Amino acid sequence: MKNNLQEVVLVVDDSPESLGMLNVTLNTQGYTALVALNGIQALSIVEKIAPDVILLDAVMPEMDGFETCKRLKQMLPNTPIIFMTGLTDVEDIVKGFEAGGIDYVTKPISPDEVIIRIKTHIQTAKLALSAQDALDHAGNNVFV
Repeated sequence: MKNNLQEVVLVVDDSPESLGMLNVTLNTQGYTALVALNGIQALSIVEKIAPDVILLDAVMPEMDGFETCKRLKQMLPNTPIIFMTGLTDVEDIVKGFEAGGIDYVTKPISPDEVIIRIKTHIQTAKLALSAQDALDHAGNNVFV
């Protein structure tokens, strides 16, 4: 089932193979995929466009995914970040959540799994924002 809203997914990975596969998978599912080969590119993209969700590789040269995640969360506190990693040690998983990640998938990536996680996290983020919006409006009415 395609979504018509053209939700934007930022994919940050230093592997062209992963980027290519995810780009095709996301486009096939009706998402707009933005790609960054490293954390610096990712940060410069989100200065211009706020994605609905971010897929982030943990292991990258220069700035790793954990540091990239911390910086992205400062810029986009409500955007879900899903780590993609070959690291399966509990310490690495914990580090990802502590950096601000909301979920993680292990490499090699299963396209179907990534898509369902993206859908779930975008829905959850939208619900949280609409609940916040409703609370803000309700609060304004109470204090008028």
